[in-house]
Amino acid sequence: MCNTSKSLSIALAAVASFLIIADASAQQAGRIAGTVINIDGTPIEGVTVTISAETLSRDIVKTTNKKGKFTVSHSDAAMTYHYKFEKEGYQTLLLPVSPPVGGTQSREFKLLPVAAGPPAGSPAGAAAPAGGAPTGGSPAIRAYNEGVEAQRLGDLDLAAESYRKAAKIDPELAAAHTALAGMLLQREDFATAAAEAEIALTIDSGDVRALQIRFDAYRLGGDDEKANEAAKALREIGNLDDAAARIFNEGVDAYSAGDVATAQSKLQQVIQLAPEMVAPYVALAQISLSQGSAAEALAMAQSALELEPDNTRALKIAFDGARLTGDAEAAEQALERLVELEPQWVATTLFEHAAKLFNDNQPAAAVLELEYVLKADPELPQAHYLLGVALINTGRTDEGRLHLQKFLELAPDDPDAEIALGLLSYEP
Repeated sequence: MCNTSKSLSIALAAVASFLIIADASAQQAGRIAGTVINIDGTPIEGVTVTISAETLSRDIVKTTNKKGKFTVSHSDAAMTYHYKFEKEGYQTLLLPVSPPVGGTQSREFKLLPVAAGPPAGSPAGAAAPAGGAPTGGSPAIRAYNEGVEAQRLGDLDLAAESYRKAAKIDPELAAAHTALAGMLLQREDFATAAAEAEIALTIDSGDVRALQIRFDAYRLGGDDEKANEAAKALREIGNLDDAAARIFNEGVDAYSAGDVATAQSKLQQVIQLAPEMVAPYVALAQISLSQGSAAEALAMAQSALELEPDNTRALKIAFDGARLTGDAEAAEQALERLVELEPQWVATTLFEHAAKLFNDNQPAAAVLELEYVLKADPELPQAHYLLGVALINTGRTDEGRLHLQKFLELAPDDPDAEIALGLLSYEP
């Protein structure tokens, strides 16, 4: 007897693999951990922070605590948000803010007393009356704030014009060049975006946003040499993770659109930039598996496991890659860890796959998986039944009989009990 009865016939919708790429889209979220400070660096309590964007159905409103702190979580880090800071006695501050992808960015925002003017070369003291068009501060700051407001309202042409005007009035206003570069990057004018970011960095070499925009502009514009130089600058200030996360999500988007080649290229770029990042190895392993490249999938999964030995997704792909390439040792190593880390998955998904192998007349392959299923759940009757029959079919009769006996102890009224009794009564 080499087939189970209909009661145990299991149809699998998928082999023991998980769609890693789809899960990665969750990394589009980002958080801003802000601190609002006075001109002397002391925190300001009670500042109202209003966050708006075209895609938000309503504004987000936060209030700073005694330490001047507030935190905002953004579901879509690909967006530019508009932050307005207001408190009686202080100039209103308007700023475009781009959150990091898949992480938290700490930022300081400086408010100036009503009587104080903006610090030279910085929009941090930009003033605007609550609820109206910005009119306070220097002409450059007013133009800059007009650009922020226009961008918030979706008038990108006016915003770009205002940012250019601000930069012309005050050539040392780095933020105007940075804001303009960010807008140009969104419009895919990569060459001009890079040029504006470079200008911002000649004014303020520590402008993190300009560093990020410069890197993305060169990379997306195809200038690999300058992109590598920009990546080096980001790495030196420890800010490459955000850039790597953005490229990762570009790979996710490409995969979702069916562009596998671009997705693979993007994920390889992430590995080059951030070789310690586990997600791109796992994603590439999943893509390789779906493309039928089991050996490559196994290699990528093992690279991920070198960085994170208990990554269950990598373990599942490693198992699939190993069994498809006939690497029994690697398959068993993956299953050993999965029994410890995800016994429920082994007792359900792996069991279903083992049952399919059994029904497809592959008893030896079914035996390997069923043995691990029973390590995860020693009291699973159907696993004992299938393993018993599979062992008998592969010539390991004595072991098979033990499992059939256990099956009858656990499920004496099971529809397959009669088959088990028949096998046990048979004397070769």
